[in-house]
Amino acid sequence: MNDREGAIEQVIELRLPSRLGYERIAMDTAAALARRMGFPAERIDALRTAIGEAVTNAIEHGNQADAAMKVVVVLMVRPDELVISVADQGRQALDPAQMHIQPRITDAFQRADKGGWGIWLMRELMDEVEFTLAPGGGNQVRMVVHLERPSS
Repeated sequence: MNDREGAIEQVIELRLPSRLGYERIAMDTAAALARRMGFPAERIDALRTAIGEAVTNAIEHGNQADAAMKVVVVLMVRPDELVISVADQGRQALDPAQMHIQPRITDAFQRADKGGWGIWLMRELMDEVEFTLAPGGGNQVRMVVHLERPSS
């Protein structure tokens, strides 16, 4: 734990199997932390959506739905922000071309595969989003949501 401006940083780590459905554990944990921190309901909903997308991408794409592989979710509570890191074990590297695609709703109606919205959603819903290689190999996304306190 890190002492920063007199506040203790809290860290929670989840190691999830690469099976759809487990993303809900990360979503629920993050939502509970955000509620305790004082985030408003709409920011908590956005956070849940972004984490759900990140973990689902890690399960389906990074780990190729191999249940023996893990998705590691690290949540760091800081005084004015919640930092979320989602890392897979990287069977499939993230395609840099996917990082900045602006999906179009008309295209989604014409395709059988309705995917392609996850990265865009994460970028729209979070204050900061960064994609890197995970320390042990694989893909990692780091997302930050800032707590805006009402001015007195």
